[in-house]
Amino acid sequence: MSMQIQIQKPINQFNFLESTMYDRHDLTNLVKNGEKFVVRQGDLVITNYDISDRRKRGLRYAWLDKYKDKNTNILVFAGNHFVIPLGDETIIAHPEHGVVVIPLEKDKLNFYTFSNAID
Repeated sequence: MSMQIQIQKPINQFNFLESTMYDRHDLTNLVKNGEKFVVRQGDLVITNYDISDRRKRGLRYAWLDKYKDKNTNILVFAGNHFVIPLGDETIIAHPEHGVVVIPLEKDKLNFYTFSNAID
């Protein structure tokens, strides 16, 4: 069984004119050792397990590109999802969806997107 981490934004309490990065979710205390989980940030889906029959479920692998600045280890998906590996944790940042801190190294995560998705 897997756990889906629900992240909700209180839209009516957010001032869109003053900020672009509006949510920060630290999953350190939510993700337990060995428990399967799914995090969705827009069209990027992150899991700590392989999704079987992913094509039948309308998913494909999300290819992460190296960020323009070759001096960083930042990866980018769809031009606006930034994947920042920091040793024992991985940070996912997006200017509209916010920031998610996942307490696992990037190599232990799988990145998917929806077939024919456009962000």
